Amino acid sequence: MFRRVLFLILIIGFGIATTSFHSFGTKGKKSSFSKKYWIAQKLEENRLRNSKNLVVDQVYKEFKIDSIFRNLSSNNRFNGCVLVAQHGQILYKNSFGIANPILNEPLNTNSVFQLASVSKTITGVAVLQLIEDEKLGLDDFVSLYFPSFPYTAVTIRHLLSHTSGIPDYIKLGNAYYKARNGYITNEDAMNALIAANLSPSFFPGSRFRYNNSNYAILALLVEKITGTSFPKYVKTNIFDVLGMTNSFVAHPEKIWEMSNRTFGFSGRNMASNDMFDGVFGDKGAYSTVEDMYKFDRALYPGILLNEETLKLAFTNNVFDARSSKKYGLGFRLREDQNNQKIIYHNGWWHGYRTAFHRRESDNSCVIILSNRLDKCVYAQAKHLFNILDNNYQGEMLEGDHDEPNDE
Repeated sequence: MFRRVLFLILIIGFGIATTSFHSFGTKGKKSSFSKKYWIAQKLEENRLRNSKNLVVDQVYKEFKIDSIFRNLSSNNRFNGCVLVAQHGQILYKNSFGIANPILNEPLNTNSVFQLASVSKTITGVAVLQLIEDEKLGLDDFVSLYFPSFPYTAVTIRHLLSHTSGIPDYIKLGNAYYKARNGYITNEDAMNALIAANLSPSFFPGSRFRYNNSNYAILALLVEKITGTSFPKYVKTNIFDVLGMTNSFVAHPEKIWEMSNRTFGFSGRNMASNDMFDGVFGDKGAYSTVEDMYKFDRALYPGILLNEETLKLAFTNNVFDARSSKKYGLGFRLREDQNNQKIIYHNGWWHGYRTAFHRRESDNSCVIILSNRLDKCVYAQAKHLFNILDNNYQGEMLEGDHDEPNDE
């Protein structure tokens, strides 16, 4: 950081010296230049000056972001990895704290985190790929593919936008599950919903209610349509395509030997798995800040999805006057202080708290992955866009302004 501050001072000094030199060299001589040559010279001077200002701006933003997370870390309020990008370039990335509270292993920017509900963005893309390939219809009824599914008015769109009204499989109770090897599967979750046959909370499409069942069913639907496992489909059609070499969807029993993996914890205690960890789609994807930045870059037209599909995914599909929440197809939506659209998702699960926020208007992205359920993650993900906008007034106190859960 000292070297970066020194570099900042040198850049400013060089800019002043260069401006003075040009002023001295041209004083009294403008009349000797042709008008076109003089204009060209001034344009070049402005270009050099703007270039220096851009470097200074980037270094200062990096300094501000780094100071925030160093203060959070030193006050034991953040343990995780951060990546911030703007104008399509990585502005800042760093890691703070430990990957494993037992072995005290340090984190690095290739450390692998459980994405928790940020996994839903990946599931959403997988389903939208199948819709583009005309293997599914966005407004197809789910019962078309699962005839025993009791909620016959629910469509794929309703699942993607959390407007289905179906029960949450996690809240059904253990009586509906016979966990094998300690874990249930997506099929078990579906069978439990069928067996319970509870009344829906509302008519599909009329309200918004965030619900993990929606994405557990979507992952099962991917398997049904493709004839391959959900982890394999995601690996072949998303992770491998993008070079996300440190990303995977895996059963919890198969991740212990993975290199660079992290462990969720609270205090000094490791978070334990439960039977619901065997279900994919709503959670269960693992990745790094660097790989998730590759995912961000692929959420522009012509890489994973076409422009029309992405526009639909990033358009609010919630039509509920009682809710201020906006949700597209796999992505939450909000506006920043300048009314620019933020496309995002948060997550928390068994010691992990995650944030994946992106703004297309300036090609920016904020990725924060914590393996200690740090409460500052969601608020800081929002706050960093203020820094990217050079808005330093009314800055948050580092580590304060914790937010309630907003997956």
